Amino acid sequence: MIRFEGVCKSFGGARAVDEVTLDVARGSLCALVGTSGSGKSTLLRLANRLLEADEGSIRFDGADVTGIPPVELRRRMGYVIQSVGLFPHWTVERNIATVPRLLGWPSARIEQRVAELLDLVGLTPGLHARRYPDELSGGQQQRVGVARALAGEPELLLMDEPFGAVDPPTRRGLQDSLMAIQKRTGTTILLVTHDVEEAIRLGGTLAVLDQGRLLQTGTPAQVLTQPANDAVARFFGGPLLGLNRLKALRVGDRAQAGAPSPGEGVPIDSEATLEAALARMVAEGCSRLPVRRLADGSRGVLDLADLVRP
Repeated sequence: MIRFEGVCKSFGGARAVDEVTLDVARGSLCALVGTSGSGKSTLLRLANRLLEADEGSIRFDGADVTGIPPVELRRRMGYVIQSVGLFPHWTVERNIATVPRLLGWPSARIEQRVAELLDLVGLTPGLHARRYPDELSGGQQQRVGVARALAGEPELLLMDEPFGAVDPPTRRGLQDSLMAIQKRTGTTILLVTHDVEEAIRLGGTLAVLDQGRLLQTGTPAQVLTQPANDAVARFFGGPLLGLNRLKALRVGDRAQAGAPSPGEGVPIDSEATLEAALARMVAEGCSRLPVRRLADGSRGVLDLADLVRP
């Protein structure tokens, strides 16, 4: 969907993005991760030409972005930021309808799209459509921001620390909603975050940046089990890397075939994380869990030793 090739961007002689080459596959969710100042947000803004690259090329759906008028390009890309940026004097429905109106959609189509998107982000159309942003909680405002970004049926959704300003429980709920939306719509998402847990939960692909350079790409499991260098390992926890690895691996990755013993409790799903399995073991004071639905459809077991083996 989008390809960065040898992209560079400098400010005052300092390289913010340094020869980055990255492919983001159509229909995927790619998380740009790294410490503050690593170049994540700069790279994101180069995608929709809020900033222009000094060197290299960026291709969107096969076309060089410099050949696409900025207004047209941005209408094909949704954009969600931490501060939401809703128009305070407009209702929720009018905020969401911003891009469809600019695109000249008929009123009936816009009304249908607004209702569909409110439902998609977990807000009741009849209850929230006519409210104003200051009548909503921070989490609700962020949901409206996501709905507005999706309203024009964008090919790519850009998200810059979208959930950084909300409390942890709300943040987790928004992450769940985003994963459900991505699965349902197949929209390609390029997301910036410095939060390790969020990156592991959301990222189908991680792109790890440091001082403007791309250090490693891969699935969360690949990056956490085989970090490319010490900088990647430090970002994902350093001495706590092993614990964070449990967030990226699934029960099915480590469970063994076998019949559970009677009385071993409720089976854990094979898609649950190893972190969730460890939490169950601690809470229940056990070192073994029955597992449902292994890859071959059979049941199995997960021992505490399975969590720590290489």
